[in-house]
Amino acid sequence: MDKEKTNPMKEVHTFHKQASEVLGEEFWQDIAEMIPKTGPRVDIYHTHTAVVVLAEIPGLSSPDQLGIFLQGQNLVLEGEIPCTYPVTENRITLNERFFGPFRRVLPMPKPVCADRITAKYSRGLLLIELQIEASVQQTQIPIDFT
Repeated sequence: MDKEKTNPMKEVHTFHKQASEVLGEEFWQDIAEMIPKTGPRVDIYHTHTAVVVLAEIPGLSSPDQLGIFLQGQNLVLEGEIPCTYPVTENRITLNERFFGPFRRVLPMPKPVCADRITAKYSRGLLLIELQIEASVQQTQIPIDFT
């Protein structure tokens, strides 16, 4: 079977462009204001050997401000992103970034080894690498046709 591969990000971009042409660019701003922000933005991808998690967590100055845990095959990130603006909240006219306490539970797309995880934080970006379990293999199951 030869299926044409689709790029989900290209499809999202196309949808965004088409909706903007019909509804106007302000539509996305209005939608963004209605959706609650629940924590830092996160990207997850995997290579042949590792699952990689990138999280935007600006303003941290110490490892004590962030907790990273593996619970089963879920990565848990918790902490608080400080708001460092010199004004009160009622003077902020556009608020797209997340500030405050958070707890994110992220299911891993592949089985990972609990003892082979590294985490690095630099310039507001948290990079976590979780090694994929080598022992997890695909086993073909025979089908009994009668």
